[in-house]
Amino acid sequence: MGEPRYLVEYDSHIGLYRWQAMPGERLLAPAFRPARRTPRVVALGGGTGLPILLQGMRAALFPPGWMWEPSRDRDRLTAIVTVADDGGSSGRLRQAYRVLPPGDLRNCLLALADGDPRMAAIFSFRFNGGEEIGGHSLGNLILTALSQLESDFSRAVERGGEILAIRGRVLPSTGDDVVLLAEFADGSCVEGESRIASARRPIRRVRLKPEGARALPQARDAIGAADLIVIGPGSLYTSLIPILLIEELAEAVAHSRARIVLVMNLMTEPGETDGYTAADFVMAIRGHAPQVPIHDVLFNTAPIPPELIEHYAAEGTVPVPMEVPPLGALGVRPIARDLLGVGPKIRHDPQRLAQAVLELAAEVRE
Repeated sequence: MGEPRYLVEYDSHIGLYRWQAMPGERLLAPAFRPARRTPRVVALGGGTGLPILLQGMRAALFPPGWMWEPSRDRDRLTAIVTVADDGGSSGRLRQAYRVLPPGDLRNCLLALADGDPRMAAIFSFRFNGGEEIGGHSLGNLILTALSQLESDFSRAVERGGEILAIRGRVLPSTGDDVVLLAEFADGSCVEGESRIASARRPIRRVRLKPEGARALPQARDAIGAADLIVIGPGSLYTSLIPILLIEELAEAVAHSRARIVLVMNLMTEPGETDGYTAADFVMAIRGHAPQVPIHDVLFNTAPIPPELIEHYAAEGTVPVPMEVPPLGALGVRPIARDLLGVGPKIRHDPQRLAQAVLELAAEVRE
């Protein structure tokens, strides 16, 4: 069908042209492309790695001046956090008040905080000294108090998010009181997340007790609605795999239509991943959650300063070798990016990591 014919006349009275279709012609509506839906990203993990990713994602998705609309923006970024920690302040509160460990969740809330900086400083404050309150983070105490008031830990985390005006959502992986157990290559076992790495023995596998821990429904639903699922960065056996040991979450990941990317750690961890390559990380996840696919492995290509490598080597940790052919043989796509942050610690750069993740999310939408 050709373009419709028009009669064009200039109206000097109003100073505009008049357009009129010729008799027998039909107007054609412009072919607008439907607006793309904003991708939904779900990040799994804990420890120090997940907050780095969340910090970068918050800055990229919700820059300064962004008009926050919960109905539109809340589901764009969801963190699902492990609750197997039993050390430090979290472990003490867990034992004293039968509350889920708040530490990893607090760090994720702070990474997404966009409210009054003084409130974030309050949540970050840690008491000194050796008294009963010594070593506790005030944010951990606040989340513990909220859990007592709400009688629901997930609701306590939600309230904490409201106080900090977070951008996105932070969810515990389960509401059940779970303990992480490790079986080592020599057949010995240890119970408790904080004791696993200190054993300094090769890990054969880890499991949760009780094994039938139930997924938080909101976490399961977020995975089902995700466009991109990010695993890591984080401690392989004590932050990442524990989430996938929750059967309902692993099944939700397996049945989702999301692209799944593993963010490779920069360094090995003593007592967890000594001597591991990137392919070993993938194989470990498959060994514990074989139903979970990994489509991409995102890794750093920027050189790490030699003085930092030397310093970390004294603690028994080295850069994770990135051998691309073994990853390809496992059916995953290696994605190389400059992800290294600056500073005295070897860490991912939040902004660079977020940008790489959002590039993958853009691929999903095409």
